[in-house]
Amino acid sequence: MKKIWMGLFVLFVGLSASSQKLSIKNLVGRWETSDGAGLEIIDSSRIFVTYGTERKPILSYDADFSKSPYWFDFVVTDSAQQVSKMKSLLLLEGNDILKWQVFEDGNRPPDFVTDKGDLIILRRKK
Repeated sequence: MKKIWMGLFVLFVGLSASSQKLSIKNLVGRWETSDGAGLEIIDSSRIFVTYGTERKPILSYDADFSKSPYWFDFVVTDSAQQVSKMKSLLLLEGNDILKWQVFEDGNRPPDFVTDKGDLIILRRKK
């Protein structure tokens, strides 16, 4: 009987840990800074970067949620119609705050850094 309970406990812990894995689905919604710039994730195939009056579709992306902070690389067309591949870091804090840092030089450090660009704090819009 003790082995059965231990087996059920291990199964329960394993299932609850696997259900807590983050994916792009956890980030669905509109995320904004105080000035309105941000990220809009409609679903896994429709993601937009917004700033000012511009709303640019992310053409493709690669996300690694096994890392902390998460790696989020994406391809977007800039205002000069040039395709740019950007590397970035994301970190979800709670359900409504997302830290995001984009590295325009193409070199992503393993963690957020102050000398490589602005750390953007995005809040989920309800």
